[in-house]
Amino acid sequence: MDSSLFGNLEKLKKDMKKKKRSVDSFLFEYNKQRYVVLVRPYAKNDKKPPEALMQLEFLRVGKLRDRLTVPATKWQFMLDARAMRGYFDIEYAENLGEVFRELYERFADFIPTQVLEEKSEIEQEVLRG
Repeated sequence: MDSSLFGNLEKLKKDMKKKKRSVDSFLFEYNKQRYVVLVRPYAKNDKKPPEALMQLEFLRVGKLRDRLTVPATKWQFMLDARAMRGYFDIEYAENLGEVFRELYERFADFIPTQVLEEKSEIEQEVLRG
């Protein structure tokens, strides 16, 4: 097992660099909603938050204009709890830390370790757009 929760994100980043890709995508499902996730490594001249590994952009399938762009570290999204709850339709609960941990673990299960050449129709549409 990787030493970080988003270990596959690190592997994907290395594969993207090797294949000279500036953007990749994969599908993610959470809370009965599907998302296209665009993954972008930071370029040398980009303003990169400390510890950020990659920039993620979530697009809600069925409402592609409903987007969330967020830096990700090896462990989590760099986003405040209110914004995360709002975008991912997470109801308030006393144990929000555990709820977010479950979200991160679920997300980690969807991250590929390398660039996948075959993309779904919705991913192709988003990548063209």
